[in-house]
Amino acid sequence: MRIPGEKRSPFPDDCGGRAGVFAEAVRDGDMDLAWSMLSRETRGMRLGVWATRNQINMQDAYRAGYNEDHPMRAAMLDDFRSTVLSLWPLEDLTDLGVSPTSYLDDVHAFAFLPFGMRDDTTEVEHGRAMNGLILPMLWEDDDWQVDLPGWRFLEVPEKT
Repeated sequence: MRIPGEKRSPFPDDCGGRAGVFAEAVRDGDMDLAWSMLSRETRGMRLGVWATRNQINMQDAYRAGYNEDHPMRAAMLDDFRSTVLSLWPLEDLTDLGVSPTSYLDDVHAFAFLPFGMRDDTTEVEHGRAMNGLILPMLWEDDDWQVDLPGWRFLEVPEKT
């Protein structure tokens, strides 16, 4: 899959670094950190899905999402981690690298975290296809946040 946007530097930057911290937080079970790195829209979407699936009042779900002492917060974060790990196997979240970010504009970007980066590699052979995670990112509240609704910017080829 081709990642849209343009690379502004041949080196990883803060945006890709934040994406890497998010993936590490999920891998290590630090879901409070992972949750804090989500865009507002992503958090709202996740709270709505969690509340609907579990027949939880939306006000209670909202409180769990924004109050670290809420009694339902642990269950909400466990559900979020389970959802992420259903899409990203835990073993894939080790040895992740950070590649240069692809920017759509000044507030939307895609970070690519290649799998199997065991060495401190600063250059990858040009044109080499690599497996990895692609994370949509959004500049929000003076930092890069993981923006799962940002997938809308990816072009998906039509099946024939």
